[in-house]
Amino acid sequence: MRNLNDIFNIDRSENINWQLDVAVESLMDGDSGPAYEHLTNLLYDELSEIPIYEGPSMNLYRFARLVVLNKGTDNECKPIINDIKNNCLTFGNPKNFNDPMDPILREWLNLRKKRSHISRDKKLFKLLSNCINNLRICCLSKTKSKGDAVFLNPLMWSHYAESHKGICIQYEITKDTLEAHNNDEHILRIGSVKYRNRKAMSDYITLDNALLAKGECWSYEQEERLIYYCKNNIRTTRQGNKQNNEYISLKGFKITAIFLGYRISADDKKEVVEAVRGRNIDIYQVTFNDNDITKLKAMKL
Repeated sequence: MRNLNDIFNIDRSENINWQLDVAVESLMDGDSGPAYEHLTNLLYDELSEIPIYEGPSMNLYRFARLVVLNKGTDNECKPIINDIKNNCLTFGNPKNFNDPMDPILREWLNLRKKRSHISRDKKLFKLLSNCINNLRICCLSKTKSKGDAVFLNPLMWSHYAESHKGICIQYEITKDTLEAHNNDEHILRIGSVKYRNRKAMSDYITLDNALLAKGECWSYEQEERLIYYCKNNIRTTRQGNKQNNEYISLKGFKITAIFLGYRISADDKKEVVEAVRGRNIDIYQVTFNDNDITKLKAMKL
């Protein structure tokens, strides 16, 4: 893929992308509307260059808390339960990630905006930062070596499933699942996160690397990243009685198993069991291994 300098360098006299060229001209004319449209198209075209997944079906794992929204009201709900009931997968705005340097693309744009001394450039990178608000990412995990099941990783349970009070959902991801969310307005791609001991902020990072590179300290996550981009503004969704466009749920993601945290409450356990009743979804209880208390095991219910 092209690097960030080649994609967004507006000072080249030749080979500049026509979408970027028109966007810059529009900004110089004081018309940010067409500029925004051309920049979203530019990002769509560049993200389209990430290869489409052509491999076999694979199991990916989502660790989640059972967060209650609108507690004590008639609209009380748990979004994760809704996802289970509807075979959905929720994607979040990466600006809310726990690692402020993830993804690199967002911070690179912010840095270019801060360092630009030309008004035209500042406007361009500010608008580009607005454009990537149409980006949503879902972080899943994959077992990548035999005997090292990621759904039994104690760190994942502690960090992403509310210290075992939450759950881990096993999704079966297929080529057809992903292709169903690609058209002229939307893109859905998947890529393995690349972990690095060192990563300098550079204009020559490729776009896919700017979305998939993380520090080596995160390697325990064994992350597979689903990247969703929409040309139009992300639609506002309802969670309980609140409007929220930080998250978007996409349908058609088959759930094959659910693992319950060691500390899950009796009420939450009952609610998960009810959500899968009558469906071909296995439920496991995660507990400690008597032969080695540093390890976890999963017992089928």
